[in-house]
Amino acid sequence: MAIQLNSRDELIFKLIEEHEVLLEKHISYFIADDAKPVLIRDRLRKLFYLDYLICHRHNTKLPWWTTPTKPLVYMLTNTKSEASDRFDADWQRHHLEVANLRMLYLQAQQEGHISNFNWLTLKDEMMNAVVEFDCKGKKHKIGIINNFKAPDSWSQKIDKLMSEMQLTGIFIVSRDGESQKESQKLFAQSNSNKSVFFCVHQEMYQSGIVSKVWQDAKHEQFDLFPKATGTVVESDAWTKPPTQAAV
Repeated sequence: MAIQLNSRDELIFKLIEEHEVLLEKHISYFIADDAKPVLIRDRLRKLFYLDYLICHRHNTKLPWWTTPTKPLVYMLTNTKSEASDRFDADWQRHHLEVANLRMLYLQAQQEGHISNFNWLTLKDEMMNAVVEFDCKGKKHKIGIINNFKAPDSWSQKIDKLMSEMQLTGIFIVSRDGESQKESQKLFAQSNSNKSVFFCVHQEMYQSGIVSKVWQDAKHEQFDLFPKATGTVVESDAWTKPPTQAAV
């Protein structure tokens, strides 16, 4: 049984190729034209039955997944990523976490906290994405690192990425508090660029992107994106926190 592929199908293929593996909810948000998720379950099932997509249950419990049934994940049947074990649960979780961050930014834009949002997925060994957006009249261009792992010469690579991509900051998102503390310790001991901030995935899911979840390498808390009712942070907010909290 053949079907006529449409422009939305092609966009679905492109998004899955970009992120390697996605949940239905991710795809619904990413392809929406009006910032509202669309219903595409039937179409995804049809593309699966006709062998355009791989669909299977994720093998482990994802901490943000609240329903008893394990989530369905979607991948392309034909991919250039055969060097990786695409059915490895940890590999899938890493890519799903990156997609979660993209969805959080889209939600922040839908709620009016940010505007002019743009996302670029990277296939870099260390940095996973670059985001650009406006917040309270200020433009930001931020590199995102999911679950930081320290490769050789990582400090120099961080500084090089900051310079070459003209980033205003780097966000490092960790799976848990212990992993975050390990990353903060490495950065505190290095001479790497100071515009690097840390948080944990679960904190972002609860509070959102534009919230007081960010810390620097010394565990000082930053309010990088104050609400309209709060105090507007000046241009040096990336190096001088308006509020600090002991950890």
